[in-house]
Amino acid sequence: MIDFRYHLVSIISIFMALAVGIVLGAGPLQGQIGDTLTQEVTQLREDRATLRTELEAARKAGVTRDDFTQEARARLVGGTLKDAKVALVILPDADAEDVKAVTETLAASGAAVVSRTTVKEDWVPKDAEASAQQSQLATEQRSALGLPEAAEPGAGPLDAVLATSLVAADAAAANDASRAALDALTGAKLIDVETADLVRASTAVIVAAPIKGDVVAERDRHAARLVSLSAALDRAGKGAVLTEDVGVTGFTGAASVVRAARSDASTARSLSTVDDVSLSLGQVSVVYALVQQLTGGVGQYGLGDGVSAGYPPIPAP
Repeated sequence: MIDFRYHLVSIISIFMALAVGIVLGAGPLQGQIGDTLTQEVTQLREDRATLRTELEAARKAGVTRDDFTQEARARLVGGTLKDAKVALVILPDADAEDVKAVTETLAASGAAVVSRTTVKEDWVPKDAEASAQQSQLATEQRSALGLPEAAEPGAGPLDAVLATSLVAADAAAANDASRAALDALTGAKLIDVETADLVRASTAVIVAAPIKGDVVAERDRHAARLVSLSAALDRAGKGAVLTEDVGVTGFTGAASVVRAARSDASTARSLSTVDDVSLSLGQVSVVYALVQQLTGGVGQYGLGDGVSAGYPPIPAP
C-alpha cells in the first residue's frame, strides 16, 4: 500500500509540474521565453554564417598556397639534389598521381631516378608456404650478395636482398649478383623493376599507401613488413624517405605505413617520413627531407600525427 501511495504521489507531482509549466509559459513567462529563444536562434544563424565565411576564406587560402607551391615547385627544389642518384620504390596500391608528382619533383631537383621498383602485394607472404618459399629464396640470394645468413631481427627475409640490389652508399654500378637477385625477385612475382641500365642509387624514396583489409592484425602485419623494407633501404645507402598521403586523407579502416614507421622508435631515428605527398608542399618536403638525409639528418614531416615539423629545414640556396 505504501508503494502504491508513493507512486500515486509521484504521478500527481509530475502532472502538477506540467500544469504549472503550461500556465507560466502561457502567461507571465511567455514573452520572456519567446524572446530568449528568438535571440538564441538569431545568434546561432550569425555564428553559422561567420563559420561559413571563415571556412571559405581558409579554403581559398589553402588552394592559393597549394597553387603557388605547385607553380614554384621547380624553383623551390632546383639544384638541391644535383647529381644525386635515387631509387624510387613503389609499395602496393600507391597512388599513380603521387608517384608521378614525386618523380617530377625529384627530376626538378636535379636528381636522377636510376631505378623504379614496384613491390607486389605478395611481398608480404599470405601463408606458411609462401613464407617458406621466400626464406629459401632469401638464403640463396643473401649468400650470392655476401649478406649474413640470417636477416636482422624482425626484418623480412628478402628486405636486405632488395635493398642491397638497389642502393649502395657509393651509388656504384650494379654487379652481377645484384642483377641476378633482382631477376630472381621478379621471377618470383614479388617485384617489377624498370631501369635502362641498372645503377645502384645512393638513396631511396618509398611511396606508400594505406593498407586496407577486414582484419586489423593483418593490416598491421603488412604495415610492419613494409616498414621493415623501408628501413632496409635506408640502411643500405645514405638514407631514405618514406612518403604517404595519410596526413591529408587519414586512414580510417586501414593501416598506415608512415604511421607505423613513426611509432617504431628505432626506425624513426633513422628513416625520414612525409605524410602529405598529394600536396605540392609534401612533394617539396620529400626533396628537402632527402637533402637532410644525405647530410646525416632525419625528421618526420607533414600534417598528421607524430611529425617533428610541417616541412623539413629549407636547404641553403
